[in-house]
Amino acid sequence: MNTTDTTRILRQAEDAYGTGDFARTLNLMDRISTDLPDLTVEDRASYDALRALLAERAGNWPEAVQRWLAVFGTTPPTSGEDQPCDQGCDCDVRTVLDAPDATSGETPCLCCPAHALWRLVWQAARQGALGEVLDAIPDPSGNRRTAVVHALAVGALRSLARSEKVDPAHAVFVIAVWHLLLDDGDPLCFEDMVTARRGSSLSAEEWRSACATLTARIRTALRSADEQHGHDVLVGWDTAWNVEVNEYGGELVRGKLAYLRTEERFGQCDNEQYGLWDEDWFGGLGCRCDVDTWQPPTSATAPPCLGLLFGGRPVHGSPVTVHMAAEYLDEFGEHRALLTAYTRRHGEPATWQADSDTHRACAPHLAGALAARAHDRFTKDDWQNTLADLTSAARLGLVLDRSHHEMARKAGLSAGRNGNGYQRATLVQRIVWLESAHALAPDDTDLAKELAAALVRRGTEALRKKDRNQGRARFQRALCVRPDDPVAQDALDALDLDDIASVVTGDRPGKQPGLQRVGKLLHRGFRAGSPAENLHEVYSWYHDRMIERTVRRALDGKRSEARRILRQLREVRPFENQRGDQADDGDVALLLRDTAVRQLGALSGDYTRQVPLLLSASASFAQLTGAEAERQALEIVVPFAGDLVDTGRWSELIALQVGLLITPGRCSTYDQLLAVAYHRRARARRADGEHAGAVRDERAASALGLETGRQTSLPLGPMMFPGLFDSPGASDSDDPPYIQETL
Repeated sequence: MNTTDTTRILRQAEDAYGTGDFARTLNLMDRISTDLPDLTVEDRASYDALRALLAERAGNWPEAVQRWLAVFGTTPPTSGEDQPCDQGCDCDVRTVLDAPDATSGETPCLCCPAHALWRLVWQAARQGALGEVLDAIPDPSGNRRTAVVHALAVGALRSLARSEKVDPAHAVFVIAVWHLLLDDGDPLCFEDMVTARRGSSLSAEEWRSACATLTARIRTALRSADEQHGHDVLVGWDTAWNVEVNEYGGELVRGKLAYLRTEERFGQCDNEQYGLWDEDWFGGLGCRCDVDTWQPPTSATAPPCLGLLFGGRPVHGSPVTVHMAAEYLDEFGEHRALLTAYTRRHGEPATWQADSDTHRACAPHLAGALAARAHDRFTKDDWQNTLADLTSAARLGLVLDRSHHEMARKAGLSAGRNGNGYQRATLVQRIVWLESAHALAPDDTDLAKELAAALVRRGTEALRKKDRNQGRARFQRALCVRPDDPVAQDALDALDLDDIASVVTGDRPGKQPGLQRVGKLLHRGFRAGSPAENLHEVYSWYHDRMIERTVRRALDGKRSEARRILRQLREVRPFENQRGDQADDGDVALLLRDTAVRQLGALSGDYTRQVPLLLSASASFAQLTGAEAERQALEIVVPFAGDLVDTGRWSELIALQVGLLITPGRCSTYDQLLAVAYHRRARARRADGEHAGAVRDERAASALGLETGRQTSLPLGPMMFPGLFDSPGASDSDDPPYIQETL
């Protein structure tokens, strides 16, 4: 291909690029790539410029840098010193680098390599490829890259300062790039570049002063931007600057794959796998990996405030997350600002939960801020708010120490009182504050005592209003707080006894209470300073149930259980406590006899079967012989036998005898009464036509022997058998005459 054809194809490529046909442009450029030596110097520059533009569009920044440098056939200045543009446009290279207009849509002139590279740097930076451009720029002196970053930082700061609507890209550049330039470790050798341009060195004090002045200007610009757009501290540019300066320690590293790395985002290094690296270069990050082993960060993994420098599109909004801002504000004591901003977004701290998705990330920092504010309020005697902040802090995960417990103790005891200690809050408010304090300091005895007393008072008030459920709940809560509180226990016992009494007396329906529970209530009730009014009423019911249970166990032959139940009954009342552990078989026997007497006195139910069983069991517990057992049975039954005969209950007396099996002749009085019972039942049966039964009863009466000479009468008084001796009336002709004579 001759020179004319090559030039013609180059012109066609330029036309294709101008019309946006980039594929055709690339195809034509590839056709003449082998004939470059045949091009004139001017056409070769056009070829390189066209290649540079295509490389920019493809994001091939190293290629773009090399092609733009080839356009001029030289490298950029090596030191950044003052020198005019060599193309005669009167541009100052340093002015271009130090004061570019980052917001201008105009393309910088391409009169020299410095202008071309600045345009390229700005375009690459906006696409997150600053590192690749900087790596491709020849930098023999080490100042060229620093000068380019400095130019970018100056332009971004000026744009931020004069823009009414802040472009997030400008704020990100200000935060990220100026941080790299002003970092204490000076990773970009910014001080060396300034010294070279000044032509004289700066003292350490002068350098610190200059950095402080510049930092103040940066903060002012960022703070002004926050005020213009209503940003609070959680999304403010000023906070983002502080987070970057104080927390990240990001480094601009000369490497092919990455420029900024933070340990928080990318994790710890595997030293054994990647070997060692110069630790000082990384400013103490602990990274010992070779730069070439790093994986290129993406927009998803890059720190937000640095994402514009090496991955992803410019951020919109704060370059730091809310929880990162909260961490910084907590660590550096900006507690009030943090809580004000967070409360404006999420309501009062009482609604914040550590395990919720909304608050989980910020919970530790919010807890620290709340604890700090609680301390401030505590020093001002703001007791209620002190408790509120400590409670919220504990809920968000704060581990309370001794100082927090002491704050909670004093605030809880003091809340709701005036300076002289008098109560000025309602009892309900007082309980709420004491509950909060007790939850924060559960081991404090003074708080527990005060809270229990307040709960008892509240429960008593509820009872006066006939709200038994609330009263019971308050008494029970008081005992949870202070298990040994006597006032709360007595109040709850009195309420329980009242409920039990109303059930056992039938005043209201309900399930019969358990004997064990009633026994405990009675035991405490009899020993209380002021026993409940219905204590004895409940005791009477309890006494009867325990006696019944003892009797059942005794009749079943369960001696040890019978003794245990009787011992429990005796332990309830104080005056019986001395013998509470001495219940023996004799006591059970006496109880069985007393029960038999009560059943005989009542003459109701199945006493004709029960009384013989009771007396038999009593004799067994008392270890009585047969004759002694019969004598004991006679002593119990004889006083009631006359009533049975006199009231016409002859069959019941006879049934008792069948169960007792008392040998005739043991007691003449009993024999005579039994004979009368048989004789009268026989007469009644004969009248009913039941002749066979009448004959059997007459024979039984005869067998007992009613002749006067065969019986020894016992003196029977009228009080023992009133029915037999009061106005007997006309005698029955069928009655044997010797009966009345004998009696």
